[in-house]
Amino acid sequence: MISEILFIIGAIMILIGAIYDLIAAIGLLRFDDFYMRTHAATVGTIGGAVLPVFGAGLVALVYHPLGAQRFFMAGIAFTVGILILIIAPTGSHSLVSAVYFGKIGRKPKLVIDHLEEDLPKRSDVAELVREHEELPGEEEEPRFTFRRV
Repeated sequence: MISEILFIIGAIMILIGAIYDLIAAIGLLRFDDFYMRTHAATVGTIGGAVLPVFGAGLVALVYHPLGAQRFFMAGIAFTVGILILIIAPTGSHSLVSAVYFGKIGRKPKLVIDHLEEDLPKRSDVAELVREHEELPGEEEEPRFTFRRV
């Protein structure tokens, strides 16, 4: 009885994941700028990859013809799902931050941009770099020397 319920829940999770993938594909085609498309891709990754992997783990857990391997397959599926849950948002955030702070591409149309208020000006950054540069002739002695034998 419980195995049939887990099998049905796993199959439903796989179907919901397919729907998430469809919605993410439509979002990638319809959204205007890079930031919104990245959001659609992340939604597709989380919903369209994690849910089916968890669903496949549930199906493998109750699929008795696999024998003892079903526990191994379910454990791998749940581990992969958790890793995707951790890695996908982190990667998307890093990508979007690099594009935003590198001022690559078009900027989104925002009413208030709190990030821009916190960004240092280019002249301030250049001054900080000059302060931390070593002056010529003040280099430290090398700690390692290489010689030919």
